[in-house]
Amino acid sequence: MHGPVDPAAQSDDTLFQTLIATAVDGIMVIDERGIVQVYNRACERLFQYGADEVIGQNIKMLMPAPYRNEHDGYLDSYRNTGKARIIGIGREARGQRKDGTEFPLYLSVGQGTLDGKRIFVGIVHDLTQLKAEEAAREEQRGMMASIVETSNDAIISKTLDGIVTSWNAAAERIFGYKAEEIIGKPISILFPPDLVEEEAMILAKLSKGESIQHYETVRRRKNGAHIDISLTVSPLFDASGKIVGASKTARDITERKAAEARLQLLQSELTHVARLSEMGQFSAALAHELNQPLTAILNYTNVAKRLLTSQNPDSPAKTYETIAKAGQQAQRAGQIIRRMRDFVEKRDSKRTIEDVNKIAADAMALGLVGTKVANIKMQTIFASRAPAVLVDKVQIQQVLVNLLRNAAEAMTESPRRELTVTTTNIDDTSVELSVADTGPGIPDELAKRLFEPFVTTKVGGMGIGLAISQSIVEAHGGQLRMTPNKDGGTIFHFRLPAAPDME
Repeated sequence: MHGPVDPAAQSDDTLFQTLIATAVDGIMVIDERGIVQVYNRACERLFQYGADEVIGQNIKMLMPAPYRNEHDGYLDSYRNTGKARIIGIGREARGQRKDGTEFPLYLSVGQGTLDGKRIFVGIVHDLTQLKAEEAAREEQRGMMASIVETSNDAIISKTLDGIVTSWNAAAERIFGYKAEEIIGKPISILFPPDLVEEEAMILAKLSKGESIQHYETVRRRKNGAHIDISLTVSPLFDASGKIVGASKTARDITERKAAEARLQLLQSELTHVARLSEMGQFSAALAHELNQPLTAILNYTNVAKRLLTSQNPDSPAKTYETIAKAGQQAQRAGQIIRRMRDFVEKRDSKRTIEDVNKIAADAMALGLVGTKVANIKMQTIFASRAPAVLVDKVQIQQVLVNLLRNAAEAMTESPRRELTVTTTNIDDTSVELSVADTGPGIPDELAKRLFEPFVTTKVGGMGIGLAISQSIVEAHGGQLRMTPNKDGGTIFHFRLPAAPDME
């Protein structure tokens, strides 16, 4: 006969079976010889073997080499010496599924006694996902390290005290210091003496969590040479979100700066050449323009001489009036010469505060000199309250003269020849200048490329006038554009910003 069943023991057994069945991790029990006694459902999912295939078999069937070959010897050693390598400690290992594939696991083993015999309880945690995530992170770190190391830009990290903590190959090439020479040193080594205060500004921004984007400045190489760089600085955060340092990316823009300087010089030369080219076209007309006031001066002088020898009582007054008129003609000749000299003169760009209406009027006085187009009706519509502008007067005159001459030449075959120059006040923040003609207009396919170098509508034209004009306007903060004239023809517009308030 069986004795009465202990309710407490039955309850403990039920709880144990529930725990084993519902555990997320694999749980198994083996005896001293390594024979599996317990094998839960989680183990079935991990190893793909059913419980009926594993219970009663040696646990090493679930192990790949070399664990499979070593396991029996490990148990023998433990029985004989009592030395444990894993029991009570746990370690990473590998399991083998029924299909032969392996997976990483963490195995923790505890020892107990059942019915007077020693047993071992193993808990198996699948590390597949964790190892995959670690591998992905490691691959990402490796990729980032490769990007940093192969970048053409210097990539540097530093502490909030300005001490260099990392230094890539491009930093060595750009600044001349090897990593071992500068890591642990202050970043200020790279600063020219007159720019040392920039570091305080950079650190102040970083401490607020702000970044610095594409800041152009100058740094110093190991050999003392100065280089132009474009600097981007971003704060580095630790796991808690605290700012612990900064990452700097420095791009060497020395060659770009030199190229820009060469381009600016070339642009200046092209502008000057364009002015000289146009001078050749209206040199003959200049002689004609000067001939008129000079002839008038000669005539007035002869009249004055005759009046001085005359006995007429009105001679003194008439002589004074005649000499005054000669003086006016001399001034007129001087104005023509001054305008032409300013127009062709080569000099460094110098911006001054100017009256835009006066610039436009002077340009009109030059614009049609030397052209072969006759019967052009000129008109102006000048803003009465146009703000002053800060410009290089000669360069803006060059733009307007080019537009005026283009407009005149475009109307060569037009029955109606009207040329209008307009200045418009735009909310006291800028002034728009426009030159409108009544010519045939510009074809759509050409209009798209009109401001490109060597694109022209003229027979024998060089195609650089509008390109140079565009670059001049852009250098003044504007944009030269073209629109069709509603009355037929073309309008060219550009805006100039108002001069800053100097009060």
